[in-house]
Amino acid sequence: MWSIATQRLLDKDGKILADEHRELIRKRVNELKNEICALHRLHNTLAPINRLPPEILSRIFVQSSAECRQDSLSWIQVTHTCHHWRMVALDSAALWSDISFVNPAFTKVMLARSKNAPLHVDLSTSYTRKTPAIYEALSEVLDQGSRLRSIAIDNVTNSRRSGRLHLRRFLSKCYAAPILEDLRLHTSMDHCLSSAFLRGGSPTLKHLELSGCIISNWNTIPFGTALLTLNLARSSSQVNENLSGSGFISLLQNVPSLENLHIRFLLPRGLYSQSPAAAPFTHSKLRTLELIDYPENIEAFLRAVYVPNAENIILSLDDDVTLRYGYPDLTTLFGALQSSWHKVVSAGIGELRVSSDELSYGTPPSHSFWFKFNNPASTASIQSPYTLDLRRVQIANLEAEAVILAAEECWGMLELQVLDLDTDAEMSFSTWEVMWSLPKLQDITTVGPLFDDLFQYLIEEHIYMEEDPGTPISPFPALSSLTVEDAALSPEELYQWEIVFGDRPEHAPNLKVTLSQCSGLTKKMLEDTTALVGPRVEIVWEGQLDSHGGAVAIWDAD
Repeated sequence: MWSIATQRLLDKDGKILADEHRELIRKRVNELKNEICALHRLHNTLAPINRLPPEILSRIFVQSSAECRQDSLSWIQVTHTCHHWRMVALDSAALWSDISFVNPAFTKVMLARSKNAPLHVDLSTSYTRKTPAIYEALSEVLDQGSRLRSIAIDNVTNSRRSGRLHLRRFLSKCYAAPILEDLRLHTSMDHCLSSAFLRGGSPTLKHLELSGCIISNWNTIPFGTALLTLNLARSSSQVNENLSGSGFISLLQNVPSLENLHIRFLLPRGLYSQSPAAAPFTHSKLRTLELIDYPENIEAFLRAVYVPNAENIILSLDDDVTLRYGYPDLTTLFGALQSSWHKVVSAGIGELRVSSDELSYGTPPSHSFWFKFNNPASTASIQSPYTLDLRRVQIANLEAEAVILAAEECWGMLELQVLDLDTDAEMSFSTWEVMWSLPKLQDITTVGPLFDDLFQYLIEEHIYMEEDPGTPISPFPALSSLTVEDAALSPEELYQWEIVFGDRPEHAPNLKVTLSQCSGLTKKMLEDTTALVGPRVEIVWEGQLDSHGGAVAIWDAD
């Protein structure tokens, strides 16, 4: 029943001294515990998941810990599942190289276990207390400059339990970072760039994001020839007068591989060159450009920097631009954009979409405009869209239609095929007149009351054409799809559809009218209108949504 060793101890009961017997029993118990532990380990080893190679298992540990590293150490529990997992985890330098600062004492443990692996630093003051231990831990980590692969420090917090860190004293410890690829610093009114931080170079840096750092001059920004993304946002106390345009051009010249440039309220306010006749600087590698600033600063940049191969340009006008400067001169701004982006703009606008921005309390309404340009490439195999986002255009002094008219004046719209208008602002007849003869405009969508403006314009045009039969072009000659969303349709208006849509010229394509989420429509009105417009016009009713989100299935009888 018992093992031989155990049975011998049982047989010695009363035959040897008690203390000697107890010592022998203790040793035997430890032997049995070790045997049981060994059997447990063997049992666990035979589990299918433990047949995975250690490098695969360690990668699973790394992936499972990624979501909660910043604010918790709970991910460590998985490494305590069994002895095998524990040994694999301890031997995996990558698992410990993504440094956590939730517990500063454990930060040092992670640093030791990471061996010589490249380090990834991710610190948010929202999850850590400003304590001497944090200062000490961060100092030790940043002192490993030769191992730093990425640094992300979010030093902006509204938490009462923590405060902003004095980054300058830490970053000065990192003089050079030969393998650093990603640097993101988010802070507020911090002079961290005035230290010796990265003055020794960061030749492999690819992504640089600085927000809230005081930039005294462009030379304080760490960069290298490998940089692909540069994202700069001004501190609330930053004054731009000392940031020269020529220095900014020099910065761009030193990052020839740059593909993505994002600048928020840091564009130079002075001249980019002392010579008015100086040629603009051309950055042929730039693919994405985002500028948030006052219109005159954006215009000056676009006249000084040409981005012929950019695929996406985002321009955001300052929220209080209309209060500070009144009516922005969009024709001047669009003219500068055409100079900087000539090849793309010359290819013509294929789509134009206008949308109302979500309102914030106390802010005037604004619109965003999305232009999709035709592909300027000579080969059709390149499918990348070329787009312009014009965001946060306030309409306190600038109506949405002013942007459309400025675009037509500067760039023309002969290539326009799709027009999508989601705005509560009125559209005057003069704006519709700009678009009524466009030869390629096939698809129009209106949202809200804007359809009334379009419909009234079409009525007026029909009356004018009856008075002057010699009018060579009918309105919207290429139109094949009209979508009307969220409009209130009146019976009087619907019975005028015969006038507007029923008499389409022979050369015009058939028209499909889609009514989506429109009110005021009954089954009889739909049948009567369909009969009036004739077979060349298809009317599709998508109904309204009731309070439960389903389509209304019951028609009114009247």
